[in-house]
Amino acid sequence: MEISIGDTVREWLLESGLNAATAARRAGVSASTLHRILTDQVDPSVGTLREIAIGCGVDLSISSRTISDWRAAAAARSMLEEGYVAPEGEIDEWQTRLIRLAEGDDPIELVSAAARASAPLLRDGAGWYTGTMTVGSVASAGDAAGGQWALSGAAGLYLPELGEFTPAITVLWCSDVRTVSQLLAASDVRTTDRFDRVTLAVVHGEAELFEGLFARGLVHYAAPIQIVIDCLSLGGVVANDAREEAMTW
Repeated sequence: MEISIGDTVREWLLESGLNAATAARRAGVSASTLHRILTDQVDPSVGTLREIAIGCGVDLSISSRTISDWRAAAAARSMLEEGYVAPEGEIDEWQTRLIRLAEGDDPIELVSAAARASAPLLRDGAGWYTGTMTVGSVASAGDAAGGQWALSGAAGLYLPELGEFTPAITVLWCSDVRTVSQLLAASDVRTTDRFDRVTLAVVHGEAELFEGLFARGLVHYAAPIQIVIDCLSLGGVVANDAREEAMTW
């Protein structure tokens, strides 16, 4: 669950023991402005946030990282996939952003923009694995963990047979990353921190991600548009192949 700016500022107040009026005075902002920040009615500037933090006896630091937001893919699916039900109130901003990032409403550019912003391999808690594993063994791990799961990435694009090796890079979306990771740890695969060695990425999927999944034998696959988004996010040959596939739709 993401913590809002209002929740963060409220935590500063609690830790400092200050009431809102005193914190506002110390920060040099009006009480009404602080109230709107606490209730998430406004997006304060970094400068204003830092003054409030200092008034509460803490400091504010800013770091950056490559974006990996599931809402970007959900927004693209809501715009392009008939019947997809998006989480209410979660993706409105991303729909607007995607049009800006894609510089229009061309479907290929929209899914490309969503791919750049969703980056499943960079999701918090994602596990990277290397080694040879069959599609059947990966599917077995998904089944044994319980809950929802679906393959995407290279496996979703190329649809290998159960006994064939999992193509790189395959994404296993699941609702229980920890259990799947424990099951994989008992096999011959091993973890890696090098992107160029990843064969399989195990990533937590929100409930909406599994909408539109399909089965091919014993294997569950994510919806086609989700597969294309994931493949585009991976780059390389699989991204090129996914783009060509999307252009035939």
